[in-house]
Amino acid sequence: MIRNVEIDSEFQALIPAMQPDERLQLEANIVADGCRDPLVVWFKPAPQPGEHKCYAYDESKCNLRIGDGVWTCEHCEHNPALLEYVLVDGHNRYEICTRLGIEFDTVEMEFQSRDDAVLWICKNQFGRRNLTDYQRGVLALRMKPIVEAQAKAQQGARTDISPKSDESTKPIRTDDVVAGLANIGRNTLRKIEKLEIAAEPEVKRLAAAGAVSINLATQFAELPQEVQQAAIASVLENSEPVKEVMREAVKNYRAIGAGENEWYTPAEYADLARDVMGGIDLDPASCEQANEVIGASKFYTKDDDGLLKDWSGRVWLNPPYSRDLMPAFVEKLKNSFVDGSVQQAVLVSHNNTDTAWFHSLASVATAICFPKKRIKFYRGDEIASPTNGQAFFYLGDNADKFKSVFCDVGFVVRPV
Repeated sequence: MIRNVEIDSEFQALIPAMQPDERLQLEANIVADGCRDPLVVWFKPAPQPGEHKCYAYDESKCNLRIGDGVWTCEHCEHNPALLEYVLVDGHNRYEICTRLGIEFDTVEMEFQSRDDAVLWICKNQFGRRNLTDYQRGVLALRMKPIVEAQAKAQQGARTDISPKSDESTKPIRTDDVVAGLANIGRNTLRKIEKLEIAAEPEVKRLAAAGAVSINLATQFAELPQEVQQAAIASVLENSEPVKEVMREAVKNYRAIGAGENEWYTPAEYADLARDVMGGIDLDPASCEQANEVIGASKFYTKDDDGLLKDWSGRVWLNPPYSRDLMPAFVEKLKNSFVDGSVQQAVLVSHNNTDTAWFHSLASVATAICFPKKRIKFYRGDEIASPTNGQAFFYLGDNADKFKSVFCDVGFVVRPV
């Protein structure tokens, strides 16, 4: 048994983590039956004098000499342990065995380079039955630059031998090669690559564990960061089913957040707004169906483009929630209130307190209500369930009335 095994952090990081129950079962098996499978190590050739730095002494004076097959510093007698057996397979078994003092066997592998060792580790991991497609994709992406470099080198060699050969001019399709090795599709590999670059860590963890599909994770990762974080927080804090929450987030953002469709406020909240203001003169972002509930004396549809119209009187506003239109509608309401055209207004929005438009509106609002529950907007028979909460802004001189009316909806604050 080789005892001076080196753990290479890069090699170890290539090994997909075991699930907790798998890890416990592996340890129980080793305790009961011993380590039955040998660990695989790479015996790295010992460096020559001048290639190794002696860290126990002044490296400028370090002069290695050979004795009994081991290089030793003749100044400090420091043995740099140049017999490097690097672990390439069996990291979990090695940790368990060394921690519990259990014997293990090793088998040596020979590699021409570090890149060859990386390729072997990745291909060896593909043999694990419990590997998810996402984990396979991550391994394939680690192999990609190495395979690409080797393919280019081989192509260059063929070009030197036969410059006019069709074989030497074929494009290198590295994605196809590594995706094939991982037994996943090329499109799947590209989705995983996007997730590795841009997705939130928790999204990658869920995809790697197989808790959500790669397609769903990719769609979810395209949402604004604040929407992703709100949905993830909902899962972590409320133990809500992760797939359902992520699907709802994608569905609702496409419908509400992206401003592609019109969604309407339930009547109970419109009734409260009319109670506070004594009526609704204008809804500048509405339609005929929505106004049957809101009951505004005048309303503007998407075709009317309410941003180009004058706003006045008592205004109810459920603005389009797209990233470009939301700030525009907020600024229109704010400016119309500041110049005196709008006397009172109630606006419902997502409670995105970290956005510029939220702070801009809060600077003129006289009260804000944060509901106890999320509002289920509707369109016909379809009901949306936003993944984050909402806020009702009140602009006007009747903040006390707003507080008394909306206090059952949630807590009310007076911005300072």
